[in-house]
Amino acid sequence: MLTNDLSFESIFNQQILHLKNCIGALAPYPSHSRVHPLKTFGDTQTPCFVKREDELGFGISGFKIRKYSSLVPHLLANKIKEAILIGGAYSNNIVGLTQLLIENSIQPTLFLHGDTDTKKIGNFLLSSLMVSNDSIHWISRDEWPNVQEKAALYAKKQSKRTVIIPEGASVPESLPGALTLALDIIENERQSNITFEHIFIDSGTGMMACATVLAFAWLNKETNIHVVLMAEEEKEFLETLSTINTQFESLIGGQMKWLFVKEKLKLYRPHVSRAFGSTNKTIFDEIGRIMRTEGFLTDPVYSVKLFLESRRIITQENIKGNCLLIHSGGGLTLMGFQEQLGHAAS
Repeated sequence: MLTNDLSFESIFNQQILHLKNCIGALAPYPSHSRVHPLKTFGDTQTPCFVKREDELGFGISGFKIRKYSSLVPHLLANKIKEAILIGGAYSNNIVGLTQLLIENSIQPTLFLHGDTDTKKIGNFLLSSLMVSNDSIHWISRDEWPNVQEKAALYAKKQSKRTVIIPEGASVPESLPGALTLALDIIENERQSNITFEHIFIDSGTGMMACATVLAFAWLNKETNIHVVLMAEEEKEFLETLSTINTQFESLIGGQMKWLFVKEKLKLYRPHVSRAFGSTNKTIFDEIGRIMRTEGFLTDPVYSVKLFLESRRIITQENIKGNCLLIHSGGGLTLMGFQEQLGHAAS
């Protein structure tokens, strides 16, 4: 048995080294977040922990900074001078990536969902401090399905090297950075001498969740990954997973065990405020409860819904074993909900 264990460990380490080599050099952004126990989730048979991706930064935190760590070097290597960012006015991606573009002398041009009457609160307030009105193109709800074509038409007219970055910065160039989450979780396991049987992660555009699922499957990690879909239905997520799998296989130079992926993957939609971006009293009450009992902030669009849904899943499905809930960051979103937070605090 000892020989077999050592052989498995040796193969596992070789696969990790190969994955790290495939990821290659990244920008020196924060890439390691800690894990600590949760007090009000799970029980003695189901210890729950949280991975604090929210602590990776203030202006740019969580999953976003990981994706940018490979995306920004790609933009610089290709001498990009202008980047068109597509997304909602209150997008974490818009306000986060805009900062790094300015830092690296790349002009940000925003194609935003909405109109000129959009309130300057939350993330849009911060974005408007960095980007002038002339560099913001408002796209109405009716026109939004054609936003890529509008951005492409604009880019074609520019004399400088220009690139279009879609919602969530979910492009192939972001995948190497996204894969660092899986490697960091493995490092957490080694540091804490804990194996996580279950991981709970939220999904917006899907890249971070897909990258984690694929990396764990390729490494033969016997971990069940529970993905809470905040913006997509199951069919859309699986299509995204297939697309990113093709990119992943190209990156690592190998083929994925697709059956293994599906066996370890479980998908859910939020039971509270199911529509993307929607909120209600339960959401803000839970934000207050987690802050008072656990001591950290969650945002109303992603992380708090993950925590609510994780508790429901763990209870209803009678899950046993170590569980890791991944806090995806996004604390700046709270700036747009001061009135609701005030009610939750009263």
